[in-house]
Amino acid sequence: MRIVTLCIPFLVSACVASEPARAPRRSNVAVNVEQIEDQAREAASGSRPRKEHRALEALTGSWKTTVVTVGADNDEGDPRPGSARIESTLGGRYLKWDATLDLSGETHATTGFLGFDVNQGEYQLLMISDLATGMGVARGRGDLQAKGVRFVIEIADPESGALRRAISVLRVVNPDRFELEQVGADPDGRERVVRRTHYERVKK
Repeated sequence: MRIVTLCIPFLVSACVASEPARAPRRSNVAVNVEQIEDQAREAASGSRPRKEHRALEALTGSWKTTVVTVGADNDEGDPRPGSARIESTLGGRYLKWDATLDLSGETHATTGFLGFDVNQGEYQLLMISDLATGMGVARGRGDLQAKGVRFVIEIADPESGALRRAISVLRVVNPDRFELEQVGADPDGRERVVRRTHYERVKK
């Protein structure tokens, strides 16, 4: 996409620039258009969905969600209901992820995209919410159907400038259920799940 965008100014220049009369020759406009078309075909071919994209299909559909806190003994509490709709878009390259969460009598919304970057060899997740103002891309590797995909996003502390890491794990439990877990740390520094969102498929 970046290549196509960079070509547009040259295409415009070719359209408006005047030239002295000369023998008929192949138009610069035609050459530029062909280059754009070739680059677009090459980009489309190189971005065809692969097995990692197809693995994401397990997440598509309508879901009932429950967000719970998780104690040190893995006990769950303080459940909060919500819903989600996840759909494939742009030829299976990405998932569009829309979700709601009910808190204190108000419904809050989240939307985002999940995909697999072939060049980087990693899953990438971007979420925005009406409970926040920032945007960041979480990056992860793993197998959705096994131990899950472990996402990491680094956030700079506005006061100290130090980087803080937020970790989450996305895992398919069965065809009708998956989980998104937020990982924190105990006082002794050991990692553990502190929050979990259960997704249960809404069947027609």
